[in-house]
Amino acid sequence: METTWQLKKMFCGLVLGITISQISNAQFQVNGQYMARGEYRHGYQTLADTSQRGTIFISQRARISAEYKHEKFKMHISAQDIRTWGSVANSAIDTKGLFSIYEAYGELNFSKKFNAKIGRQAISYDDDRIFGSLDWAMQGRRHDAAVLKYTDSTWAVHLGAAYNQNSESNKFIQYTVNNYKEFEYLWANKVYKKFNFSFLFLNNGMAYTKVDATTLKKDSITLYSQTMGLRTEYKGDKLNGLIYGYYQMGKDNANKELSAFDVCAEIGYKPIKGLQLSLGAELMSGTSQTDTANKINHSFNPLYGTNHRFNGYMDYFYVGNHINTVGLMDGYLKVHYTYKKILVGLNCHYFNAATDIRDKSKGVTDKLVSNHLGGEVDFTMSYNYTDGVSIQGGYSQFFGTTGLQMLRGTSSLTPTSNWAYVMVIIRPGTVKWPKVGLKM
Repeated sequence: METTWQLKKMFCGLVLGITISQISNAQFQVNGQYMARGEYRHGYQTLADTSQRGTIFISQRARISAEYKHEKFKMHISAQDIRTWGSVANSAIDTKGLFSIYEAYGELNFSKKFNAKIGRQAISYDDDRIFGSLDWAMQGRRHDAAVLKYTDSTWAVHLGAAYNQNSESNKFIQYTVNNYKEFEYLWANKVYKKFNFSFLFLNNGMAYTKVDATTLKKDSITLYSQTMGLRTEYKGDKLNGLIYGYYQMGKDNANKELSAFDVCAEIGYKPIKGLQLSLGAELMSGTSQTDTANKINHSFNPLYGTNHRFNGYMDYFYVGNHINTVGLMDGYLKVHYTYKKILVGLNCHYFNAATDIRDKSKGVTDKLVSNHLGGEVDFTMSYNYTDGVSIQGGYSQFFGTTGLQMLRGTSSLTPTSNWAYVMVIIRPGTVKWPKVGLKM
């Protein structure tokens, strides 16, 4: 008995010693965040119709993350609960699958400059135009991918890849998830004085089922498109500017030839402390509705960006809509003023189609309507309650036109299309003043 007791003490002491040693060489951190947003929607994402009533709801995200850091590696896992208030009765068992894993990855540190991040992770670059975390949406956006990274004082180079399948299988199965089949990308960033230069190349593969016209036999193939572009940003004391351009080629997800582009230029000026004025325009190519041959898709797709940050906060364009259509020309003016703990912003957009729109009210004819799609005004206000906590709200109104009416098939332009929201954001220990959904 005495011998057994001594062995137990030696084992416990060894475990305790190893544990203390591990803690001294590593760091374990637990953090969380909470975001709740109440919204009024009437004509959100598309024009309101005469029979449509506005809706009000409250949604929320509660996220908890745990991270274990070691000199040679890191492990990170983040879980979240996403729900609309009242979607589950107050005494019911919650079986709606509202709880999920947002991120779960491991990171290997090969040296001070090289590391690899493997697993489910958010991928975000530059201003989130092609790759973004989609933080405005409660669920966010994440990828099951591996990313090799190189970082020094002025350079950052990332090489990433993903390959997806429905499930484990002993035989070939068609990938049927509403997602990409695979991608490979290269992102390079260089900081030089007040300039920031970026290059992105993305090879994107989409699963496609090909049917033989004679035998009707189905065959699964992967169609690849390539997106490449350059982005340059300048930040001075008073003057700042931005210019970028992306080109897409290859095949779209319907096996059509793809040739499309996105270009943007913006200039900003700070006349006084706290005041930012920005004037810019973005052109995303589209496919004309008079293109009867329909052999080439000229419609640019921003793919995995945080598109709520662009082209108006009412999400009329490229937020689950306006894909493979007439494109967009967005001219905008933005005014933002920050004073102590308060931020006030006003964004004005003037939208046009990038190409022709048919007058569908007259049937199939060659008559066209104006390519003017309307305008939008976004007012936003944010209050910094304390570090890591802010209260944010806004009101937006869209002014539709006949051109947009033809695209969306609404019966009238009379109803007011507007949207309002108020939200609280709690993120301790992350960013000093959260501005979720805002492009400043």
